[in-house]
Parts: sequence; structure tokens; C-alpha cells
Amino acid sequence: MATKKKGAAQSAHKEVSDAELQRIAAAIEEVAQNFPPNIRNTVRQAAPYLAKAWIFLLTALPYVVKAIRELQNLIGMMPEKMLWAILSFLVCFFGGIFPATIAAAEAWAACGGIEAWDQAKVLLSELMKVAEASKEEEKEDKDGKEAQAPHQIIQKKLAVALAVMEPDKVSGSISSIYIGWIGVIGVLRLQFARTITLGEVIGAKVYKPVSKAEPLIESMVAEEYQKWVPTITRWMCKFIAISLAWWIQRVISAVHSAIRGGTIFAEYLVDFLHEKGYLQVEHKETYIDEAIGWSIAVLGFLTQLALGFQLPFLLNLILLPVQILEGFIVWSVGA
Repeated sequence: MATKKKGAAQSAHKEVSDAELQRIAAAIEEVAQNFPPNIRNTVRQAAPYLAKAWIFLLTALPYVVKAIRELQNLIGMMPEKMLWAILSFLVCFFGGIFPATIAAAEAWAACGGIEAWDQAKVLLSELMKVAEASKEEEKEDKDGKEAQAPHQIIQKKLAVALAVMEPDKVSGSISSIYIGWIGVIGVLRLQFARTITLGEVIGAKVYKPVSKAEPLIESMVAEEYQKWVPTITRWMCKFIAISLAWWIQRVISAVHSAIRGGTIFAEYLVDFLHEKGYLQVEHKETYIDEAIGWSIAVLGFLTQLALGFQLPFLLNLILLPVQILEGFIVWSVGA
């Protein structure tokens, strides 16, 4: 009996989820009618996937907020020097895997990142208010059993968002985050200009001998597609060359971050142990921090080199969001 009830509940939940997906997908298709024809068809085809992504985002948002708050509480309980020691230790082992992300974090801090982070929390709280109000509105619609057209759904969602959010807070938060991000991209483009230039130069040099094979490639494809062969070949050479340049940059970043992270970790660790009474001297009065720092630096670099500057299994799943962020930053810098 209990199994039947559980099965019925799961079936009802699935029907509600499917109905919600269809409702959001229909709303997206309605909005797509106002797009240019070449974009409209793509958006309409992607509507079911966009609807799933939207539901996933709304479902995950409360858990993300809770995780951020728990992390903040944990960080607040830790001694400041121990916190910096842990961060430096992580940089020592991940600097070559996430060079752009670490550089972006440093640039973010230099470009008013603390203020932008505070504004991001304000914006997140406003989005949470919208999500809660939207759920309440959906409950009222289900109770009333009122069927609505897609454009009515969009209008209602927009009306709920406008009624709940504070315009000054939203505007100030978006402006602060955008200005901080523009500053970060500017700093990173200057910092990685040599990497991008190196990739461009290597790509141009590689394309010259490769272009001699274009007639052979053209003979293997249909006549109407032959015009694309030079362009695709050029972009492939450029992509491979820039990937090689970024790999070289990863090696340089790994060496730099390993040395920097190892030495900073050792200094904060020795000072923390001194404050707790485990050591009688500070890091300026002993060579213990140098011994620890350089040992950790060598270990960090060799570990990254042995892994080929790739994350091992499990870590690549846990740190998947950071990998996506790394790819986005690299794309933004090179765009």
C-alpha cells in the first residue's frame, strides 16, 4: 500500500514537472517570435533545454545560497592567518591548472572586488525574493486552476519581479559587478597579452605549410563546401597554437604560483604556530619557513606536472564549476 502511494506521488510529481517544463518552454517560444528569423528557429529548438536549465537554476539557487552562507560562517570561525595559509597551499597545487581564475581573483581584489562581492550578495538576495514570490504566485495559479497563455505567464513573472525587487539595489549591484568585471578583463588582457600574441604568431607560422594541403582537402569535400576549407584550416591552426601557448603559460603560472603559494603558506603557518606557542620564533627570525615553503613549492609544481596540469578523477567533478569559470575567463580574455 505504501509502495503504491509512493508510486502515485512520484507519478503526480512527474506530471507537474512535465507540465511546468511545457509551460516554460511555451513561454520561451512565445518570446522567440520577436527575434530575427535566423535566431528564432534556434531558440525555439532549444526551448525545452532552456526550460530545464531554468527549472534547475531555480531549484539549485536556495542550496547555492545556503552553501555560500555556511562557507562564510566556516571562514568567519577560522583564524585569519590559518585561512590565508590554506588558500596559499591551494594556490601552490592548482596555480597551473587554473592560472586565469587565480589571476582574475587577484585582479578582482585589486579592482574593488570586496565592494563588488558585497553587491553580488545584495543581488543574490533580490533574486531569492523573486524566486520565493514566483513560487507563491504559482501556488495561487494552481489553486485557482486558471489556464494561462505563454505571454500571460511572461507578463506575470515580470510583474512579480518588478514588484518585489528594489530598483536602486539591483541597478547598483549590476553596475558594480560589471565595472569590476571590465577592470578584471583589462588587467588579464595586459597580463596574458604575450600568451595571446605568441599563439597568434605560432598559428600564422603553422598555417603556411598546412595551407599547401588545402587543395587535397578541397578535393575530399563537396564543391559547395570547398570555400570553407581555408577558413576552417586557418582557425584550426590558430586554435591549436593558442592552446599550446596557454599550455606554456600554465607551466609558467605553475612555477610562479608554487613558489609564491609555498612561501606565503610557510610564513603564515610559522606565525600561527608562534602565536599559539608551539614555536618560540617568528618567520623573520628562522629559516624554518623557507625550508617548508620551498619543499611545498617543489611538491606542488611536480604534482601538477605529473598530472599534466589536469585534475584527477573526482576532483574534476567536484571542481567542475571552477573549470567552467576558467574556460569562460580564457575565452573572455582571448575574445
